[in-house]
Amino acid sequence: MTRKNQSSFKNVVPLVRKKETRVPLKAFLIACEGICTEPNYIKGLVDYEKANRQIAEGTIVKIASHQHSDPYGVLTDLLATPNMDDYDELWIVIDRDEFELKGEGFGGHSEENFQKAIDESKCRGVEVACSNPCFELWIVLHFEYRDTACSRFDIQRRALEKVNSILPNGKKLKKVNDLKTVGNLYDLLKGKLDTARNNAAKLKDNEKKKANPSSGMYKLLDSLLGVKK
Repeated sequence: MTRKNQSSFKNVVPLVRKKETRVPLKAFLIACEGICTEPNYIKGLVDYEKANRQIAEGTIVKIASHQHSDPYGVLTDLLATPNMDDYDELWIVIDRDEFELKGEGFGGHSEENFQKAIDESKCRGVEVACSNPCFELWIVLHFEYRDTACSRFDIQRRALEKVNSILPNGKKLKKVNDLKTVGNLYDLLKGKLDTARNNAAKLKDNEKKKANPSSGMYKLLDSLLGVKK
């Protein structure tokens, strides 16, 4: 029986981070499907957690140059980065993003394009943080647990509602695309990070199958923060 959507602020398990930041430093290369929302979140995470000594100061996190907005194209962007062998971990942040023909979520990617990105990433040793249907699910998981399939448009609209719920009056966003303009996205959501990580991890069976709903962002988060497995 499918459970009803519900908030999971109760019984949230805190992230178990390494106590010392003086560990062997890593260099991460990350390519994102989105040109704004995902990079803004990741950059905010790294800057804040470095300042709070959860990520070692000398850790390198580079966002690859953005040329494509489809899963296989994102992998192409990653592999086109100069001196790629200098990085310890390679990641792509992509969406399953099935074709939709309604609302502001019009568009999507073919199954062939998506699967090609998954298969070649595995061959190339590239880690995948895939969200299904889209990255905005990761935003929603900061606030509530979702275990029922949802469309891209619906989850983006829910993410807009949730972000607006913590923005001050006068700075509310009017439409889904305005989420791309929130440069301090991580700063807004950081207090709910443990909730997001736990909610996403509860969907790990879906995540392994790249099924809807799921988000592999918790795996990238764990790696960046050096979370004990």
